[in-house]
Amino acid sequence: MNDLKLPFYAKLAFTLLSLVLIVMIARTGSEIIIPLLFALLISIMLLPIASLLERWRFPRGLAAFTSLLLFIIFLMIIIMVLTKQMQAFISDLPQLETKLMDTVSSLQNWVNTQFHIDSSTQMTYLEKLAMGTLGTATSFVSSTLLSVSSLIIFVVFVLLYTFFIMLYRKLLVRFLVALFAEKHKETLMGAVERTRSIIKSYVGGLMIEMVIVAVLNCTVFAILGIKYAVLLGMMAAIFNIIPYIGIFTALVLCMVVTLATSTPIASLQVGIALFLIHLVDSNILFPSIVGRQVKINALVTIISVILGNMLWGVPGMFLAIPVIAIVKILCESVDNLHPWAILLGEEDKPKKLKLTRKILKK
Repeated sequence: MNDLKLPFYAKLAFTLLSLVLIVMIARTGSEIIIPLLFALLISIMLLPIASLLERWRFPRGLAAFTSLLLFIIFLMIIIMVLTKQMQAFISDLPQLETKLMDTVSSLQNWVNTQFHIDSSTQMTYLEKLAMGTLGTATSFVSSTLLSVSSLIIFVVFVLLYTFFIMLYRKLLVRFLVALFAEKHKETLMGAVERTRSIIKSYVGGLMIEMVIVAVLNCTVFAILGIKYAVLLGMMAAIFNIIPYIGIFTALVLCMVVTLATSTPIASLQVGIALFLIHLVDSNILFPSIVGRQVKINALVTIISVILGNMLWGVPGMFLAIPVIAIVKILCESVDNLHPWAILLGEEDKPKKLKLTRKILKK
């Protein structure tokens, strides 16, 4: 049977319609899709532990449960470390807001004295900036604490999905194989294996990088004598996972909180310290630990993070890069979707540059 060839405008219309339907499904089904995606990432990360336990004669269900239990213990240790400072921070929020506004007023007077800029003109912009930034942090913390039940339900479902994905992983692979024709089996298994390998390397490396950055942040903040050093250091490390946007968000929040609890000089020191740690991370830690597993260009990375935020909020920003990586692997595996893989990937370096480097080395 001959393939139906459609004109360009028809293909474009079908493509746009497919994108709209995907966005609608992702938006309306976010309550089940987001936990499933988090569970998929966690299960891929825990799969080596479960496989090791299975080689030690553990039943598959017990191996999945044990690896998940180790992950829960790891999370509980982090939560116990942060709980004490989080309680103190929440109780001090009203005082921090008042002190922040007093600091802003004193800064306005200094700017008016030194640069002769009208304080009333400054007040409108500075109050909006300060209150908006602190209000964002306050609303984030408050909404998290007020919706404890929803958060607990979300975590429980993520853990349940993770357990069942690890338990029935072979069944899921058999379903995918049976879903497609026999001639596509090799391509499908290759895509599944590449997805598992790349996501495992990316997520595992990202966790190691986050721990190292958190230790550096907390150590530097403690040396500088910053209040809530552990809380701010770990928060900045978590936000650092979000490409490009995360470091600026962490920078603003840490500087604002430090400005409210200490002096403007200390706030400036925190900003400089975070910037220097980010330089070390982006140029040394990330390339050596995470590597170039997810080869996505910077433009697509920024757009995907913004779209993830628009679609699913903060969870979408964390899920943006793994989801785009999976989409890129699928596009590389399907001939008709290969142009999209080119759009998502990085530009190939000319071979002449490689040859020149070899000559220079010799």
